[in-house]
Amino acid sequence: MESTEQDTENVKIKKRILDWAAPCFPLEIREEAVQAYQDFIRGKQTEELDFYASALVFGTGGLRGVIGNGAGRMNQWTVGKTTLGFSRFLKSRSKKPSLVIAHDSRRMSPEFARAAAGVAAQEGVRVYLFDGVAPTPLLSYAIRHLKASGGVVITASHNPPEYNGYKVYLEDGAQLAGPAQKELEDAIGAIEDWSQVEFLDSDSPEYAKWVTSIGGEIKKSYIREFKGCSFVSPSSSPSKKDLKIVYSPLHGTGGPWLPALLEAYGFQVSLVAEQAEPDGEFPTVRYPNPEEAEALRLTEETARRLDADIFLATDPDADRLGAGVKTKSGSYELLNGNQIGSIMCAYLCEKTSAASKKEASEKTPHILKTIVTTDLQREIALKNGAVVKDVLTGFKFIAEQMRFIEEGKRKAGYSSKDYYLFGGEESYGYLPVDFVRDKDSLASALLLCEIAAREGDLISYLNQVYLKYGLFLEDLKSVTLKGSAGQKKIQETIEKLRNSDLLSWTLGERRVQHVLDYETQTRDGQPFPEGFAGMPPSNVLQLILEPEGKLTIRPSGTEPKVKLYASLRHPNQPSSLEELERGKKELEDELVLISGSFFARAGLAG
Repeated sequence: MESTEQDTENVKIKKRILDWAAPCFPLEIREEAVQAYQDFIRGKQTEELDFYASALVFGTGGLRGVIGNGAGRMNQWTVGKTTLGFSRFLKSRSKKPSLVIAHDSRRMSPEFARAAAGVAAQEGVRVYLFDGVAPTPLLSYAIRHLKASGGVVITASHNPPEYNGYKVYLEDGAQLAGPAQKELEDAIGAIEDWSQVEFLDSDSPEYAKWVTSIGGEIKKSYIREFKGCSFVSPSSSPSKKDLKIVYSPLHGTGGPWLPALLEAYGFQVSLVAEQAEPDGEFPTVRYPNPEEAEALRLTEETARRLDADIFLATDPDADRLGAGVKTKSGSYELLNGNQIGSIMCAYLCEKTSAASKKEASEKTPHILKTIVTTDLQREIALKNGAVVKDVLTGFKFIAEQMRFIEEGKRKAGYSSKDYYLFGGEESYGYLPVDFVRDKDSLASALLLCEIAAREGDLISYLNQVYLKYGLFLEDLKSVTLKGSAGQKKIQETIEKLRNSDLLSWTLGERRVQHVLDYETQTRDGQPFPEGFAGMPPSNVLQLILEPEGKLTIRPSGTEPKVKLYASLRHPNQPSSLEELERGKKELEDELVLISGSFFARAGLAG
């Protein structure tokens, strides 16, 4: 960086730090800011300085960070400033703006939710505030149900206890994407004086005038919605009563919500007692993430004790769903996000295809998936007459396409004959209904249990999917690089790869056939508009391998990580269960080899 640019940046950093020494902050924070300023002047790099010198930014899932003081952490002022900007943004779009606010079970979540409600009320925005913990998908549903202008959920999903976050939604119940996100960021950025953020006391008459408590009616309405779902079978079905289900909300929001939905449609659910109550310390797990086998240990132990057929777990804000199923040998096998999504996709596609043939329907179902989700779902969709579309990572991009389908938007390639059937991403997020616009573990749990009740052994069902549509296996590896130095390393690594001759690489037995750069929207260095139609630029590189496979590298939008997604199809389609098991083992070994080789060549190994 040139010296003049560095001087300009230093001035910005000094101002950002000293802003927190203003009289509107408590003395403790002002003293911290002064110390951070002194550290900066002396050239002393500290973690505290990082949090005062840099601000939280929107990622794929909104705002997320460690709880604490400074613009780079989650606190009542960063929440308040974001809410003030969002309130002004909503007022610019509506004469009578309204906002739904929900929160999870994390540290400070109720306090942040009340602070956000107070700031919005101070701005004259009608607020509907959930009266207890509520899953993220219920926030999305409530926005649509109440015809609100937007919504906020205070959550950091499955991050460790010291994190919290702030997700923003618009009137369609979807997270912001495209120009709207930029407009909101500008509205928040325009607030340069922290003293503009005024907090309304939750005990004040003004707060009571603008803030309405919600919860019970939303729950009843949401549960009723499933009466119109084609995949819901009669509650009296004996196979539903016979299915033994164990469920853990992992100390999150799902406990008061998910069992009620399953039981309303004929299932019986046993809760993991140690993890049933909302608790932001997550005392029984290292990470409250159903993607992690360790987080499911207690759930599996409970399932084994009760001889359950299936066990389910959701993350703290209950938008992600993990599952394990009992095998014929009596042991339990965990299903990953690609496998759960593929089971749902196959079931819905085959059910819809059979119904369409019977009714001679001219309507076209659509499957939406992210660019890092298994292409097994592409094969399933195409062979059942459905259209499949890839979108960038982040469920907001699936929701955006759902809005285009609902509107019959011709610019996006949809007409009135198109309808949404299923959407999902490999990170344990799925949506089998159209009245929610974010991944929904509750709806997904109901669908998965319906499939288990009808098909029996889900492992056998998945094996039949592999035999019918192709054997695909996936793997995800990540490297954590914390702080500003870590962010710099991540950016430098991807930029170095971008400028390398990746087409000359061979990884294991597979050679790189094409390189897709989602930032420059090129293939093999040449413009490729048809391959990126409708996608915004994104800092993602994807290597298409020959024979069939792909590697995708991207920085996480919510954590200080660089992620590598590997997906391979077996070159020889198995025709028996013996060949299938042999093929799985071969692909598992190959995935380890290819991922390790890529990380080593990228300079991220060890």
